[in-house]
Amino acid sequence: MEYKLAILGFGIVGREFARLLQRKSDELARDYGLTWRVTGLATRRLGMACDPAGLDLEAALSAAQAGQRLEALHSGPPLGDAFDFIARCGADVLFETTVLNPQTGQPALDHVRAALNAGMHVITANKGPLAFAYRELLGLARRQGKAFLFESTVMDGAPVFSLARDALLGANVLGFRGILNSTTNFILTHMEAGHSFDEAVRQAQAMGIAEADPSLDVDGWDAATKTAILATVLMGAEVTPAQVERVGIRQVRPEHVQAARMAGRRIKLVCRAGWQAGRLVARVAPEEVPADDLLASIHGTSSALSLYTDTLKQLTIVEHDPGPAQTAYGLLRDLLAIARQERRATAGQRV
Repeated sequence: MEYKLAILGFGIVGREFARLLQRKSDELARDYGLTWRVTGLATRRLGMACDPAGLDLEAALSAAQAGQRLEALHSGPPLGDAFDFIARCGADVLFETTVLNPQTGQPALDHVRAALNAGMHVITANKGPLAFAYRELLGLARRQGKAFLFESTVMDGAPVFSLARDALLGANVLGFRGILNSTTNFILTHMEAGHSFDEAVRQAQAMGIAEADPSLDVDGWDAATKTAILATVLMGAEVTPAQVERVGIRQVRPEHVQAARMAGRRIKLVCRAGWQAGRLVARVAPEEVPADDLLASIHGTSSALSLYTDTLKQLTIVEHDPGPAQTAYGLLRDLLAIARQERRATAGQRV
């Protein structure tokens, strides 16, 4: 089965996904019966391009790498904005990989709405749509007979949601705890080596781990958004990022980190949620964790998530030093899930 794909947000993750598609092309066709062509690419800085016959992906990657605009690859009348792109890209699947807005989830939220209303499946790495409108979008997708998938939103490509959906049948998630922001974990690890907060931030920026403005990470917004998503999707709560108690790491000093180590502990930015007296309590804050706690062993850009269920008790996922390639894999995994579902539907099988 051939899928026409459009990538909205052709930055680091979008380009990594394009390379993964190219690298896996023969394998996807041979092992999964999946072929593809990219009919649309859109960026904030380098413009947009659509071609129903399929864009030259290698040329697009070269242009983006060189900072050149994509319009030279476009076929047809000039495109207007992102919504014009969605309407005209002719895709079966839209990949939303634009930048997170933790206050409103926009414009990614409206991008997802528009694509679903246009009859597309949607796969998002952008956390905003889930954090602010998960149930609305899931309902819209079901009414349209389309998929809305999001494996890459919380732990890069680690199978968090597919694990809960496919492997934890009959289990209820009662709570969770974890380290979900790679940037702050890297900064805290670097501070353990004696560096100041500012030095650690600069090192993270030099390595491409932190943005020029690191506030979404160091102020806890990224972690709070992920916490809200997990509570909403896995626990059935209704939580937005603003409703998560949030304390970032700006006030953590090297002396705090060293004092914790002397006491046999490590400071980590911990995300957690659970039910208390029938009310969901969600929090992101620096915590001192004992040395024998699994979270104390999560260093650098690694992450971990422990799910507490009514059947398996504690189940923990650990991802070591993830990067854009792992996020790209999450997008591919969701595409394969859509293809599998449609093959089963075509064969008249029940899922």
